[in-house]
Amino acid sequence: MPYATVQEFTDFLDPDPVPANAARLLDKASRKLDQLLIGTRYPTSNGLPTDPELAAVFKEAVCLQAQYIADLGDETGANANVSQLHVGNQRMIRALSLGGDGTSRVSPDMLTLLQTSGLLLIYPIVWG
Repeated sequence: MPYATVQEFTDFLDPDPVPANAARLLDKASRKLDQLLIGTRYPTSNGLPTDPELAAVFKEAVCLQAQYIADLGDETGANANVSQLHVGNQRMIRALSLGGDGTSRVSPDMLTLLQTSGLLLIYPIVWG
């Protein structure tokens, strides 16, 4: 279940046009958000957060991720490990792994929003 509607995504993108596959992008973006928040606890009703502030963060996060997927032009992630692409003479170089070079499958803006909202906690490891 997506955390944002096509109309909310349309409003978010305004004045830019909404992609024809907006509903599918919102579904994919919502699943990515669910993946990032595995283990996070918050009250829900019908799978949606009940807190209005949290629901607003989820909606914005999903819109950011859907926009990112659309802008990448790689909905399936098939080109996630492409580190270089030259159109002249059609040269493409793939990274050896998805963990290093290549395009992230998660919007940097979505990660920032989740971190600054306290949903994606980062605890430093301290030695000593």
